[in-house]
Amino acid sequence: MRSAPDADRQAREFIDRVVETQAKHGYGVKLSKKRYEEAVARVAAGFRGLTDASKGRAA
Repeated sequence: MRSAPDADRQAREFIDRVVETQAKHGYGVKLSKKRYEEAVARVAAGFRGLTDASKGRAA
């Protein structure tokens, strides 16, 4: 069985895709390093919660 992807890496890739998509549609999204890291932490926590739930563990 393949191991689950690292939640932080997965969160960074997700946020980068969102920012890229917004830029493609003409919306200039600019995140400071602090805001970017806060967003990564929130999204990664969500991914971890989903992973735990899919494995049947309570968060």
